[in-house]
Amino acid sequence: MSQVENVKKWIWLCLAACVTLIGLAGCQGRKQEDNPRSEVEFTVVAKEEIPEELAAEIEKNKQGEIRMSYTDGEDQYLIRGYGEQKTGGYSISVVECTEDETEVFLDTRLLGPANEEQITKEPSCPYIVLKIEARGKEVRIQ
Repeated sequence: MSQVENVKKWIWLCLAACVTLIGLAGCQGRKQEDNPRSEVEFTVVAKEEIPEELAAEIEKNKQGEIRMSYTDGEDQYLIRGYGEQKTGGYSISVVECTEDETEVFLDTRLLGPANEEQITKEPSCPYIVLKIEARGKEVRIQ
């Protein structure tokens, strides 16, 4: 083997080692949750049962996305709004309402109209309000 071939081989080995090290550095993986989550009991609040102050805040902001919480005494309300949609007939499902030692987590999904009969021609602003027992924790709403 010539000296030039040895140098080329050495350069390729160094490049391969660098690429491997960079790849390994980027693959640190997700840290497992230190705090396991548990389910949080909740009630979906009917529009007419939402506290007045909260209802006014939702009405003022419902054209855009809403992710907020509101505490009223021993009750805490978790609100997720999806902003203005072109038609009516939308609904929202709760994917997750859990907590760990420091936070409450809410994850919801916007569902389109189930069938043609539910679709109204007027725009709508779907939102959901959940009531939980106040926990004094930070809230994360997806």
